[in-house]
Amino acid sequence: MVTRFLQFTVLVLALAATCALAEGWVPTLAPRTNLPPQFMAVDMGRQRAFLLRSQDGALRTLQSMSCTTGMRGGGKLLEGDRKTPEGVYFLQGKAAGGLDFDRFGNTAYPLNYPNPADRVLGKTGDGIMIHGRGRTFGPRQTLGCVVLENDVVDRLDRHVRINASPVVIADGVKWGEAARFGPPPEIVMGTRGWVKARERREGAFFEIYDPERFEKSAGMSFDQFKRNTLQEFSRSPWVDIRVQDLQVLEGPGYMVSTFAQRTYPQGEEGWRRLYWMRKVELWKIVGEEWVPQNLGPRPDYASLAGREIRERLRECADAWDRGDLKTLIQAYDRTARRGRDQGRDAIAAALDRERGKPNPFRAEPSVHVTKEGVEAVLRPAGGQTRTLLFLPGNFDAWVIAREEGSS
Repeated sequence: MVTRFLQFTVLVLALAATCALAEGWVPTLAPRTNLPPQFMAVDMGRQRAFLLRSQDGALRTLQSMSCTTGMRGGGKLLEGDRKTPEGVYFLQGKAAGGLDFDRFGNTAYPLNYPNPADRVLGKTGDGIMIHGRGRTFGPRQTLGCVVLENDVVDRLDRHVRINASPVVIADGVKWGEAARFGPPPEIVMGTRGWVKARERREGAFFEIYDPERFEKSAGMSFDQFKRNTLQEFSRSPWVDIRVQDLQVLEGPGYMVSTFAQRTYPQGEEGWRRLYWMRKVELWKIVGEEWVPQNLGPRPDYASLAGREIRERLRECADAWDRGDLKTLIQAYDRTARRGRDQGRDAIAAALDRERGKPNPFRAEPSVHVTKEGVEAVLRPAGGQTRTLLFLPGNFDAWVIAREEGSS
């Protein structure tokens, strides 16, 4: 009797899982902040694909196209299951020559399936693309790819960017008018936290990850990931990571944040993707992708840092003139050293004792990028020469890490 009951229970659970998978994933797309400026959505239920633009608080359809997807529905799980994957994917490149025209048309764009979230869930297979076809097609005629009309595919990269523009593939797509359908704000905050922790080389950097799931997506132990990362950190005592085009999209059971990343002063640049899943009440990174890519003309970093440091010093000088110690102390790192004083509390007390003296920040600095950070040398008229070492702070601000030569 017990054996039959267990068999019955297993059967019920299996049927429930199958039904859940069969329901498919149906996201709601709505205008909101941090939405990609332009991206694609594929509605497998309707066998339609859409080119979408997010602009001025509105989400507009630029083009609606017929498509054909996998012979079987439900979202791809295993290699050879003839299903199209459900999730958020990116075009990895463009193939425009040497293709079998009958099967692939003139152009094909490989997608990054399986992405890190797919690997966490044990999904397998590869070779999923968006491509054309040299003959007419009807609904659900592929082995897993998304097929569009040839002329549409040939012009696709006029509307979406390789490695940058997401493709949302779902069983169905709903359209919303309110921003309440956007992702949780923790994802944007967590992404910026990841950037700051990576800049600071803090132990808290590794706490942003879910080690068990990350091992599944990365194919390595989390200890090995930590060793590799710490070795990378050791190669340079500081970095300045600049983020552009931060985008966030929802996948089936996960979120993905992606952004253009430039790292100074080394010069590394490309697209970073972070995949997030819930662990109890917190969002944790379960996988990531780094795609090196030339992001276009680079500013001269010495000039850029020099302008920003001078602006920061002007803010400090104005705060000193106003007697605004609260604002002034925010310009110092929490572990900063100023002469014999270390930490914000000690530095705040020292600055308070110096009130009434000539403004120590009101001087034209000489700014240099060094191995330790960005150094500003101040030579106020009639005062003592002072050297301030700046490091990147929150939201591309600069903080004083060390100050020498204070009176």
